[in-house]
Amino acid sequence: MADDTRKPNEIEAPSLPLPPKGPANIMPGGTAHTAGGKPAGDEELTYFQVVKRLGPEYYLNYHKRPCVRDSQLTGIASGFAGGSMAGIVGRGVMMSCHFAVGTWVATSVLSYQYCQYQRSKEKKGMRQAHELMDRKRATAEAKREARRKAKEEYERREEERIKEEEKKKTWSYWLNKNAKFW
Repeated sequence: MADDTRKPNEIEAPSLPLPPKGPANIMPGGTAHTAGGKPAGDEELTYFQVVKRLGPEYYLNYHKRPCVRDSQLTGIASGFAGGSMAGIVGRGVMMSCHFAVGTWVATSVLSYQYCQYQRSKEKKGMRQAHELMDRKRATAEAKREARRKAKEEYERREEERIKEEEKKKTWSYWLNKNAKFW
């Protein structure tokens, strides 16, 4: 044994491939959990995380969203009426304030939901009207195309008839038709 510097109990391990950096069964657009687990990156968000993610422009432009202004004005008026009625009936100041806030919240939420429902019905109606107009436009276009084709066919037949009449007026037509030599 020449120049063997290894110790007898050391065995050289064959070079193994490096382990994969991630799961081996991920396809582009897929997830690593193909056996029914949670998809990758689908963590549960808490309420406060969602609120933080919305950002300040969401809250600063709240009043510009559809239905918000009307529902808030309705809620404020009904909250004032509810608190006033509680005060007139003889409830204490705190109880009247509770009635006012509760009436404001309930009326605002109900008014907002009703407005959103009406908007969704209106959007559905507009979508149906748009589809109806598209169908009507397609029908009108088909009729126009059919009239154009009928007109072209009529003009083609008329040209053929005129050519046939002109051909009948020539001597060669008369000769071919009436003068038979054999």
